[in-house]
Amino acid sequence: MIVIAADPLAVPPKERADAAFTLLTTMRPNAQDPELYFSDKPDFFHCGGNFGNVFCPFCGTDIMEWWPIGAWSKSADRRDLSVVTPCCSRATTLNDLDYDRPQGVACVAISLMNPESDLEPEELQQVETVLGLSVRVIWMHI
Repeated sequence: MIVIAADPLAVPPKERADAAFTLLTTMRPNAQDPELYFSDKPDFFHCGGNFGNVFCPFCGTDIMEWWPIGAWSKSADRRDLSVVTPCCSRATTLNDLDYDRPQGVACVAISLMNPESDLEPEELQQVETVLGLSVRVIWMHI
């Protein structure tokens, strides 16, 4: 399970990220290899083996062959998330493409391996309150 900030460019105070990390590891004490990723530049957090297709958020066209994440990840400044869809030529962002499983771009992420269960709505709200940001949960399969 990877919990990322929903806003891809949001960088919360380090103290808030640390507090959210502590909260999540307390909520899921049996989870393995907890990690806190904190950066001033966003990175792409994906669902690993669960990754399937990427679709246009406007017309639903499968755009996996076009998907520009490789070029973006090699960019020196990964703050420009803007893309224009190849199918209907509409502006959006890498974070807002329609992935068949939750994925996203963020400056802060907390990962827990084998947390045993998803976050309940109340737990998710607690994490958002402590972090001070809305979050997105990604289930990565290795």
